[in-house]
Order: sequence, then C-alpha cells, then structure tokens
Amino acid sequence: MATESTLSPPAPLDLGRMEMEAKETAKKHIANLLQRPEQLERVDQYKRRISRKKASVDTMLKTAVQSQLDGVRTGLNQLQSALQDVYEIKQRLGEVDDAYKSISPLHTKLMDLKKENTRYCQLASAMENLKHIFTAPEIVRKTEELISEGKLLQAHKHLSDLEQSRDDLMFELYKQPQQSPTDNNTLEKYFRDVINLSEQLGKQLWVIIQRTLMSVRREPTLIVTALRIIEREERTDEFYLKRKAQTGFIPPGRPKKWREKCFSILEESICSRIEGNQFEDRSINKMWLVRHLEVTRQLMLEDLKVVKQMLPPIFPPQYNIVKKYVQMYHRALASHFQEMIQQGLEGNEIVTLLQWVGIYNSPELMKHPALDFDTKEYGPLLENSAIDELQNQYLKTMKLNIMEWTKNSLTQDQKDWYKEEHPDADGDGYYSTSLPVIIFQMMEQNLQVAQMIGEDMVKKVIELFTDELSHYAKEYKGAIQSYRDRHLQDRSEPKFYLHYMIANTNNCISFGEYMTQLRKRYFKEELDNKDEFCIRKDRFQTLTDEFNRIGSFGANCILEEVFIDLKNIKCFEELMTKQWQQSSHPVEVICATWNDYSVDFVHLKPVFHTIVVEEGQRKVLQEYLKALLSKKLSFKTYEERKIAAEKICKESEQMGALFHKYTNKTEDMFQVLPMLAEVLRLRDSSMMSLELTVIYMCSMSKRIQIAKTQK
Repeated sequence: MATESTLSPPAPLDLGRMEMEAKETAKKHIANLLQRPEQLERVDQYKRRISRKKASVDTMLKTAVQSQLDGVRTGLNQLQSALQDVYEIKQRLGEVDDAYKSISPLHTKLMDLKKENTRYCQLASAMENLKHIFTAPEIVRKTEELISEGKLLQAHKHLSDLEQSRDDLMFELYKQPQQSPTDNNTLEKYFRDVINLSEQLGKQLWVIIQRTLMSVRREPTLIVTALRIIEREERTDEFYLKRKAQTGFIPPGRPKKWREKCFSILEESICSRIEGNQFEDRSINKMWLVRHLEVTRQLMLEDLKVVKQMLPPIFPPQYNIVKKYVQMYHRALASHFQEMIQQGLEGNEIVTLLQWVGIYNSPELMKHPALDFDTKEYGPLLENSAIDELQNQYLKTMKLNIMEWTKNSLTQDQKDWYKEEHPDADGDGYYSTSLPVIIFQMMEQNLQVAQMIGEDMVKKVIELFTDELSHYAKEYKGAIQSYRDRHLQDRSEPKFYLHYMIANTNNCISFGEYMTQLRKRYFKEELDNKDEFCIRKDRFQTLTDEFNRIGSFGANCILEEVFIDLKNIKCFEELMTKQWQQSSHPVEVICATWNDYSVDFVHLKPVFHTIVVEEGQRKVLQEYLKALLSKKLSFKTYEERKIAAEKICKESEQMGALFHKYTNKTEDMFQVLPMLAEVLRLRDSSMMSLELTVIYMCSMSKRIQIAKTQK
C-alpha cells in the first residue's frame, strides 16, 4: 500500500512553457551568433544551416514516431490473440471437468474387472513359470551335478532360470493390495534350495578367483568363465536395484555384489600369499625377516609380471585389473608391515624393514624394467610417523648397545694395561692399545647398517655416536686417572705403566683424527659453509678438543714419572750448593735420566712428543732458576761468582743441546741462564738487583711474545 501511495501519475506536458523556453534559448543563440555588425552579412547562411538541421530533426522524429506506432499496433494484435486463446482454454477445461464428473462412477463399476485382471496376470506368470515350478527339484539336482562337474556356465543358466521364476512369482505377490505372508513363506520355502545353489556356485567361483595367478598360466578359460558369471550377476543386480527404486521390491539375496566379492577374494589371496612365505621366526633363525622380505620381493616380482602381461586380455577393461592388483599388493604389504611393527621388531630387524621399504620404489621392485609401476597415488608404504618411530626405536637400541660396547671395551682395555709386556706398536713405532680400533670398527659397522636406510639415518647415528663418545671420554679420563693413582701408590706396579700411558695418550690422537675424518666424510658441505668459529664449536671439534685434553693429561702423567725420579735422586736440591760447585753430578743426572726416558718417548706421536719435550724443558729450567734464585749458595769473592757463572753457562749449553736433540723447534729456553750468569760476573755487586730486574722483564716480554705466536 505504501508503494502504491508513493506512485503518482506523470504531469501533463506544458506546451506553452516549453515554447517560451525554446524562444528564450533561440534568442540567446541568435545573440551569440550576431555579436558583431559584419556577422549580419551571414544571416542567410545561418538560416540555411538551421533550416537543414530542423529538417533533419523533423525527419528523425517522424521515423521514431512511426516505429513506435508500428510496435504498439503489433502489441495490440498479440494481446487480442492471447485473449482469444485464454477463452478457448477456459472452455476446454470446463469440458474436461464435466467429462471427469461423468466418469467418476466408472471406477466402482470396473472394480471386478480389475480383480479379474490381477488374477489373470498372476495366472499368466504362473503359467509362464509352470515348467520351472514343477521341475524345480529336478533342476536343483541337475544344477548341483553341473557345479560338481565344473560346468559352471550351464549351472548358472539353470540357476538364473530358477531365480527368475521365483522372483517373478514373488513380485506378483508383492503387487497384490493385500499381501499374504503365508503365500510368501510358502514360495520362499519351495525355492529355498535356490539360495544354497547360489552359494555353492559362488564357492566354486571364489576358488577359481583365488587361484587366478596359477590358473591364468594353465587354464585361463576357467577365469573367463568365472568373470562372465560375475558380470551376469552384476547386470542382474543393476536390474533389480532399478526395479526397487521404481516399485520398492527386491528379491531375497539381492544385490549379490559378486564383483566386489571378487576383488575381496583377490586381496585376501594376496594377503595370504605374503603371510604364507614367512617360514620361521626369530626363535628359529635370527635372519628370519631378511629371508621373509627377500622371498616376498621375488614373489611380488613374479606375480606382478604375470599380472601385467597375462591378466589384461582376460579381465574386462572396467576392472582395470593391473592397477587394482598393484593397489591391493600395496595395501596388503602396508597392513602386514604394520602388524609386524605392532608385534615388535628388534635391532637389525628394524634396519632390514626400513631398507626394504627404501627399495620398494626402486628398480629392484616396483620400478623394475618389466614393471615400472608408480605407487605414489596409493600413499606411502609406511607412514612417516611409523618410520620415525622405528628409527627412534633403532637409535634407542643402538644407544644402549654403544654404551655397553664402550663400557666392555674400556674394561677389557684396562685389563691389558696391567700386562707383563709392551703394548702393540704401529708401523711407525707408536704405541697404542686395541681400544680405538674396537670403537672405530663398531662405529663403521653401525654406519654401514645406517647407510642401508638412508643419509638422514647416517647423520643421526653419527650424532648419537658423538654424544655417547663424549660421555665415554669422561669415563676414559677417569680410568686413566685411576691407573695413575694406583701406580703412584706403588711405582713398581704396573711394570709397563709408562708404556701404556704413552699408548693411551696416542689413543687420544686416534680418537680426534677419527672425529675429523667423520666430519669430512659425511658433513663436508656443511663444513665448507661454516666459518672457523662455528667449526670450533661443532660437536666433532668439541669432542676432538676433549680427547686432546685427555691426551695432555696423559702427557703430564708421563712427564710426572721423569720428575718424580729426579726429585727422588735429589739432583735439583744439589743445584747451587757447595757440592754443585765441586761436581757436575746434578745436571749429568738430569741429562742421563732424560736420555733414559727418551728411549720410551720415541713411541709418543709427534704432537704429544713435542708437548712432553717442551714441558720437560720448561720444568727443568724452572727448577734450575728456583735453585739459582734461592740464595742457597753465597759467594764471598768475585772469583767464586765468575767460576759459578762459567759453570751455569756450560750447564745451560749442555741442557739446551739435550732438549734440542729431541725437538725440531729452534727456541732454546735455557738462553736465560747465560744472562743471569752475566749478573754474577759483575764486579759491582750493588748492580745485581737492577740487572736481575731487567733480565726478568726481558724474559717475561719474550715469553708473552712466544705465547702470542703459538696462539
């Protein structure tokens, strides 16, 4: 209502007003044209132009009005025709209504005819199936014989006839307005053997389908026969499903879905084939899984070759049998592997399974030249979560094994330290024990196994090994510490303490070199992309540094032996005493002792040999300086100081030559002794303290410079 109130009829045209507006507009236009006197000469020209324009506009207006008039005339004619059609339709509908009212009583009159027609249809159906009704028991018996004789197509023909007769009769009963349960039960009881026949025939078909890969090589006609029967049943299923959609009736036992059952039987046979080639378990043979998976691989290769080459001509195209077979094998393997994982795998069994999964899509199986199947659309054989869980389980087991192996190896190696014989030496004469070799062999074996799984697993194993070796390094240092402490309680035991301490020190270099080798072998690209600071901080270098520190500790223990002997002889205590003035015994003992130990030091690898020699040189010099500056000996005359200075210079050369013989470095720490000796040569004793201060400062400056150079 609101909409209607807002609508108003259009206002009538005000022609007078429009004429006035037109005149005003014309005046303005003429005023614009005739603004100068000379424009009056062109008035005629303006008139002609405006006249032509007016004539053109009049023509266009007439054409538009004529077109509108034609359209209105056509519309009126169509409205007149439509009105006439409406009157005719109304008249016809009235006639139909009158006819329907006159026919309405006819329904009651024809009721008897309808009942008679129903009886006739039932009778016709009964007559049509009369032969099958009376001969049903005989047909059932004959069909059973045909099934037992393997004549499946003929048996299926008889079965189809029986089912058709039963279904037609049941459908006629279904169509009756008042259905009789008694009639339905009687009919079902009479044809009860038909369902049993269908099941018997199905069993024969499933046996054939189950042996498809065997039958296709010997009697492919058996498979063709089975597939023909299955497809006939599929078409019958479709017919009755359509009838059910229209009438609601479907016979008992429908739909049979034999095609679906066919694929189910094929998949069950594949699962049985995979599970059936597991001939043993780990209680009988530790390599049971290797054998089982290898037999499975060979079996799959053989089966899939047969599938690809021989099944497509036999199976209908819509079965897409090759793709279906690959998919079923894929699902069966995935299910079988999942079941094995749930039952529990141990140690190398995990590696075996992961390795097999790795070669699944390789030329060894699915990508074999005779197959070349792509299984990506079926998903992974094992989910990533399952693979990660297996890898973590394997790494956990490996961690426990490494801990046990390293502990046992160290225990056995410790027993060797107390042997009454020298440790083994390599081709260069350097002592070592079997410990690094055992650890390295264990690591290489694990890496070879990990490589079967993949590069990621190799890196995880290396990281695990470095972490465990870091803990092992602490135990190793503790073992060396205990070995040293026990020796210090009784230096006569073990007999070859020094030799095995040298061997253990050399072992540390072997461990460090192996870490560097692992990093270069498996992490070369990462190593190339790292700066020096990051390299110093990575796990390999950290572990190398840890073993270097253990080696340095071993070197100190070795050097400790030398200085315990020197202190026991008290040669350092005799320095700068009256006995020293009269004899060179202390320095000769130092040199003799060092020469004696150097026979064993040659079995140290160069890195720690240099450290031992330099540290020994430093300690000897330290003891000499301590004795020199301890004021144990007082000089009364210049001559005494001069003799002492000459003796110090001589012993400095003697000790410098001793240590220079065992190291390639040219720096001689004993050069400070002649400088101190020069102080003793001073006649003015009051200048000695100043000279000593200058010497001390020069010595400290030189040591700082050497330390910076070494860094």
